[in-house]
Amino acid sequence: MMGIRAISPARGQMPPPGPIWSDADRAGTESRMDCETAVYLRCHLGSDFETATSWEALGERLAAKGFRLEFRDDRLSLVHAVTGVALCTCRFLGYGLAEMVARLGKPHVDAASGRIIAGR
Repeated sequence: MMGIRAISPARGQMPPPGPIWSDADRAGTESRMDCETAVYLRCHLGSDFETATSWEALGERLAAKGFRLEFRDDRLSLVHAVTGVALCTCRFLGYGLAEMVARLGKPHVDAASGRIIAGR
């Protein structure tokens, strides 16, 4: 039986640049991600989502890897911090908002930007 092994980048290293990370016009397809990139992101960020004990801790872990969370069009999205491009929804990576709220509580959201902010 053949197995697939995902190799994550060195600790603290951002994913390699490519079309999905750029701010180039992709004709409205910015949240359309190929399955290989989605698997790569899930492997790269999965433990951060799964072991975070608060929204603040999750935000710090994602920021260390060059990402942030934002609500865009009423959906929780993973955003590339350098380009500001929404890569996909958290649900697409397997981390739906309802499940995250059940575990981490309600997130505090900046009304102007849609970004998740530290709890008060």
